[in-house]
Amino acid sequence: MLGQNLITKQSGAEGFPCNAVYMVEKLNIKSEFYLSITLDRAAGCPTFIYSIAGGMSIEDVAEESPELIHKIPVQSGEGLKAEDMKLAAERLGVPEEVEQVSQMFNAILDCFYKRDCDMVEINPLVMTHDNKLIAADSKITIDSNA
Repeated sequence: MLGQNLITKQSGAEGFPCNAVYMVEKLNIKSEFYLSITLDRAAGCPTFIYSIAGGMSIEDVAEESPELIHKIPVQSGEGLKAEDMKLAAERLGVPEEVEQVSQMFNAILDCFYKRDCDMVEINPLVMTHDNKLIAADSKITIDSNA
């Protein structure tokens, strides 16, 4: 893998050079989710996109099972609402973990604003067997005009 081009659906046919491989601890995963925030130009605001179907291509999930995709628009200056976080925890199948879900969404929102991001994506966001919500893998794109 090192020194080769990594080709994915998102990289295009040429791919990108793989210059490093990171080793991490093995997680004791109970469930996987998808979570991202991006600028929704139609809505005119950043929008969270989340799904119980994590660990796979969200594009495929959206095409095959659109009912599993949920959105939360974030209006300027309002932040996240407690009722949206409660509903997100329920839809993710972890209703008892509203506090962790809220902390994760707020941390991503903070990163999105402070780093002038176009997108922050966590896939998968995992719940471990000891009920810890962890960003297992992520991708961030920065606004090229920032």
